[in-house]
Amino acid sequence: MTNIKFPIYSIGHGSRDIESFFGLLKKYEIDFLIDVRTNPFSRFNPHFSRGYIENLCKNYMVTYVFMGDGLGGKPANRLCYDEQGHVVYEKVMETEIFIQSANRLITAYDKNLRVACMCSELKPCECHRSKMIGRYLERKNIDVQHIDEKGDLISQKQVINQISKGY
Repeated sequence: MTNIKFPIYSIGHGSRDIESFFGLLKKYEIDFLIDVRTNPFSRFNPHFSRGYIENLCKNYMVTYVFMGDGLGGKPANRLCYDEQGHVVYEKVMETEIFIQSANRLITAYDKNLRVACMCSELKPCECHRSKMIGRYLERKNIDVQHIDEKGDLISQKQVINQISKGY
């Protein structure tokens, strides 16, 4: 009997409504929503602000876990930025807090838990979920599948090909 290994999923809330967002979590049987936003609030979509989404998760039988302090795309560590103020993901991936947080995702993968990392960007190719978290996990041979703007799955490799235009 083959033991199926579930990937680490990622999803962006974008301008989705609550019903369609949780409908996608149900479709992919997500049990743990890992919030990887550095600042877990949304001015344009307040129903995705931390307190609100955390309470909604309880109604949908999904466990909410905030990990934006370690996996967020805007780290507090100023050494992770270049001279122009842009985040350098490779530097972030070398920090202790990132590695510890990513190791929690790897533990979830090893335990075959159904988790999805959530950020605000709808398209995975425009988000640190693929550019940083996905790249790190892929290097550790962890299967990462992104729930795209249409609600379909796209692999980490496909997202990186989109970012690099196939080069």
